[in-house]
Amino acid sequence: MARTYAQFAAVLFVVVGVAGLFTGDAGHVSNGQAGGNFDGASLHLTYGRDVIDLALAAVFAYAGFLAKEEDAWIPVLSAGGFLLLLAVIGFIDGDDASGTRSVATLHFPLAINIFDLITGVVSILCGLGSIDEEPQPARST
Repeated sequence: MARTYAQFAAVLFVVVGVAGLFTGDAGHVSNGQAGGNFDGASLHLTYGRDVIDLALAAVFAYAGFLAKEEDAWIPVLSAGGFLLLLAVIGFIDGDDASGTRSVATLHFPLAINIFDLITGVVSILCGLGSIDEEPQPARST
């Protein structure tokens, strides 16, 4: 289960990370609004957050495509814990509309906090669900 989820999450975080690079940086404020937004959603993405998303994509890609089936749960569980940590920090110190509140150059608007919470919880559940999973036998051809 962890391996399948990791493959999906790798693609998801590559899309989020690359899309974030094109939205700009929340460090740039114009007309009282921070940059790094997508369409009408105030995401306040920064280049630091984009790097984190791409690093998470690499962790999930390793777990989904390179790690042994029985060991894939370890990076998935670790990434899930990190995402939950980001969500907790975000809910404690959320960002405002003008993008003036940040922690270590990362902004935490509600949309990003919910994304981190959902992906973190699902990662942890998939990682925990795969701990005692029996490896699938190889198919004979």
